[in-house]
Amino acid sequence: MSRPADLPGITLAPEVFDSSRLSRLGALFLTLPLWIQAIAVYLCSRVVSLAIFAAVLKRQDPANWSSSPVTTTLNDFLNFWDGGWYGRVAKEWYPSVLPVDETGAVTENQWAFYPLHPSVVATLSDFTGLSYEVISPLVSTVAAGFASIVILALFRKYTDPGQALMGLALVMFFPPAAIFSTGYAESLTLLLQAMALFLIVERRYLMAIPVVVLMDLSRPIGVAFSFFMLFHLIDRFLRRREDPYPVAEVVRSWTLGVLSCVAALLHPIHAWWVTGSITAYTDTEAAWHTGDSTYFVQWLGQANSLIGPLGPVLLFVVIAGMLALIFSPAGARMGRTMQLFCLGYGIYLLIFFMPQTSTLRLLLPLFPMALTLGLVRSRGYRAALLVSFILLQIIWVAYLWHFTPPADLPP
Repeated sequence: MSRPADLPGITLAPEVFDSSRLSRLGALFLTLPLWIQAIAVYLCSRVVSLAIFAAVLKRQDPANWSSSPVTTTLNDFLNFWDGGWYGRVAKEWYPSVLPVDETGAVTENQWAFYPLHPSVVATLSDFTGLSYEVISPLVSTVAAGFASIVILALFRKYTDPGQALMGLALVMFFPPAAIFSTGYAESLTLLLQAMALFLIVERRYLMAIPVVVLMDLSRPIGVAFSFFMLFHLIDRFLRRREDPYPVAEVVRSWTLGVLSCVAALLHPIHAWWVTGSITAYTDTEAAWHTGDSTYFVQWLGQANSLIGPLGPVLLFVVIAGMLALIFSPAGARMGRTMQLFCLGYGIYLLIFFMPQTSTLRLLLPLFPMALTLGLVRSRGYRAALLVSFILLQIIWVAYLWHFTPPADLPP
């Protein structure tokens, strides 16, 4: 009687599953140039994301963004939702008169969308002769690829190559990271944010100025970055004995801090200048929610509405948990600069953001926290975490990116 080990297929190439062989292959991979490692991980993530988009596309009915009334192509699908608004910015620019409804309230319009991504795409479209809808996802895909290199270089400053690579994988397979293949501005923002943080870690404050200005013209992240810069400047002063803070560096860092505040206001001031309404930008943002601008209390209201009286309590527990994670020993491994950025961005979300189905996508700038999640060396833990992220990405694309006419919840 044959033993199970002798059955066909059981003994076939057992070395493939040999742990020592896998360890050697992993060690060999980590000797490759940093940019090759980053791009390899990134390309794997894009294959997964595009496969998910292609699978979900099979049950997508034609929508407003479809190029045909009877079918939706993959390129159409990648330009759904805000991709259509960015396209309008590129083709029509911004309205000089704010659209209003019968009550006089400002309605949805292009001012909610920042100009960097549509401007870059429109320029490349004119140069190549390809349509905006073709170029837009390509720009996002390429920008996120460059971002992967910067993120890996940034992570390597605080941990070993293996853990840094795991942190990058968690960023690129994070459920809403599917957005990096679409006509959204998140990829450009991620690239510029990672570059800005890298330059600040290197204390190259003046070099970070143009990067921060461009970042603030890509998405509404400028106020959060200004919060971070305030915390960073205070932290540098308080820790000047252990981390020298010479006068020349004080001047350079404060120059960046002040100009980051100015850059955060460029798009709202542009909206005011063109429309004549000082609240043009905030009124437009509010049009996507309640119609009114509220600060912080919207989180309490949503928590109470969705969960009940215990909702606000749960909200404070979550906030406390996030703070504990950021300033835990594991959180300290992402470095002081990225800790303070996560704190500043978290405060920004709590003050200004209306919690909704887009919340998960709004967490992408918190990418440094992936480094804390990737510190555990257990292969089983890492595999389970990546598989979980991929499964959640399927859910994110299938239930949020997929559009059910005539209206649906936004991703």
